[in-house]
Amino acid sequence: MLKFHLLGACAVATFLLLPPESSGQVARKEYSQIVTVNDYTYEVEVGGFRDPANETIIIENLGDKPLVNPRITVNGEKDWFDAEAIAREATRGCRTDEEKVFGIFNFLKDQSHALGGSDDQEGLNPVVFFNVYGYGQCAYHSAVAVALARAIGLKARVWEVFGHTVTEFWYNNAWHMIDTDIALYYLMDDNRTIASMEQLWEDQKISGGTPEGARLTKWSGRNLAIRQMYQDYDGKDDYLWQDGIEQRGYRYFYGDFFCYVQNGYDKYAFETHSQAMTIRPREKLVRNFRGGPNKFFEYRKHLQEYKEKNQRWRVPVTWSDGQLIWSPDLRAEYITDYVSRNRGPAFSVEDGIEPPLHTRHRDGKVYGTRTLATFEVETPYTILGGKLQARVFRGAANEKDRITVSVAREKIWEAPAGATGSLEFEVDLNEVLYPGGMRGRREYSVAFDFMADEKNNPPTQTGIESIQITTDVQCAPRSLPGLSLGKNIIRYRDETPGPHQVKITHFWSERTDNHPPLPPAEAVYPANGAAVDDLSPSFGWKAARENDKGDRVDNHQFTISFDPECRWPVATALMRETGSGKPEWKLPEGWLNRDTTYYWKVKARDNRGIWSEWSPVFRFRTAK
Repeated sequence: MLKFHLLGACAVATFLLLPPESSGQVARKEYSQIVTVNDYTYEVEVGGFRDPANETIIIENLGDKPLVNPRITVNGEKDWFDAEAIAREATRGCRTDEEKVFGIFNFLKDQSHALGGSDDQEGLNPVVFFNVYGYGQCAYHSAVAVALARAIGLKARVWEVFGHTVTEFWYNNAWHMIDTDIALYYLMDDNRTIASMEQLWEDQKISGGTPEGARLTKWSGRNLAIRQMYQDYDGKDDYLWQDGIEQRGYRYFYGDFFCYVQNGYDKYAFETHSQAMTIRPREKLVRNFRGGPNKFFEYRKHLQEYKEKNQRWRVPVTWSDGQLIWSPDLRAEYITDYVSRNRGPAFSVEDGIEPPLHTRHRDGKVYGTRTLATFEVETPYTILGGKLQARVFRGAANEKDRITVSVAREKIWEAPAGATGSLEFEVDLNEVLYPGGMRGRREYSVAFDFMADEKNNPPTQTGIESIQITTDVQCAPRSLPGLSLGKNIIRYRDETPGPHQVKITHFWSERTDNHPPLPPAEAVYPANGAAVDDLSPSFGWKAARENDKGDRVDNHQFTISFDPECRWPVATALMRETGSGKPEWKLPEGWLNRDTTYYWKVKARDNRGIWSEWSPVFRFRTAK
């Protein structure tokens, strides 16, 4: 194993090159940056053949001041502090209301997945949805989409339809139903306008009560949802889902009784949430890009339903976890700001008496009454469990020499009968902090209740010598500021004035096992900028080049759009995989209009499941 260090004025980088794994060679690396101001930018270069496997990012407070609202962005992304910040990132570069709507549509499609529902009602809020979970069912997606739209001044509303929840947006002086959950919208007969809920209702009325009688919503190749491609930790397709089954079309729009505007989610969707938090001295926030085995909000309930009812959608495709670890220095002068005290406990920094946190003396004696010291834990992430480690001191074992510990108002430990001196203990908090209920837990307290008998001769003490509180939290993997191949510009910010000391550590693995294919570089037919007569052309492009011996291209993804940047498809059925390694795909009849400019792009996948980048955007115009 080769190991070396790079030292700089404010940085320490560690690089580990491990032996080759079965899938190829992986270099695991670590970079640490010390920051002493509240706004600092630095660079991290990532090597390999493709984007790395991000593993962990840590923010650690090494100083004696609190870090107020720390946040990290990479290459200008992942500033998801509040709903407005998320909406701004989702619509970056968008000018018109239509572009902003599809920015939100794409953001939900790319930054979350539509399988497991968290069951946390606060997940209906975009801040919690994107930062904590990253997954949810239709109601979550629709409520979040509406909240993002309204955060930047767009009109949007949630609709309940038969067995489903959808979103309707207002742009171009009309309403348009855009299903942000399964990524689906319906084109009108003009092949340009996206239908509204009212128009979909009208389509039901002419159907005669049968799917075959419908025009817009009948099951056909025109109402396929976009294929969702959820990539796993290793960058491969973890779960593929081609939607478009019959119930996704006709069945969802089934008469007035089942279709209505839903305002019931607003209570949660528009609550004030943010990623505001304070990291105290000697506290660190650890966030992992891959979650531990089967530990997420309401995991017992979801795993049981998955096992007993085979409800695959009850278990999220992917999730992340982390820890908030606090090891306070009980001898530091600032510690008095971080512990709530009731009935007179004192610190050695105040009176010079040991242990560091103890019952208070008066006139050379010790109060023979209960004292209470409380350590608060608060985080914007959902709490999953944790661990408490402490060393306490008990000077005697009389009836009044007591010490007990409670977490979330439930007693978890007390000093054993007859035990005196320094006592160490560790308590698992997974039961007392089990993540369940209508709302996720975001805070709790650890309370030490202790007293010393003032009649002991000589007087004795009781108190706390050291403590470490580890809080397990859930976070959404797509919300974390991960590194990508090449140069990464990382910006750290907080709201703490004056000099302070923060350590930021990135852990990742660089991949040298597989080059992605190079993107198709050239349009063959239609040639870029060409005019065509055929309204169902056979598209062709220059074959993508493979860089790895023995690999081959086995699939392509194709999309066609009215948008010059090709950011969203003409119809969701037209962002699709061809299922072939051949550099060609024939567009079915009925999609293109005369005298119209279209834009298209394509990317390639190799036989090991790795996708190329998108090709350049090509354009053509149909004849009059």
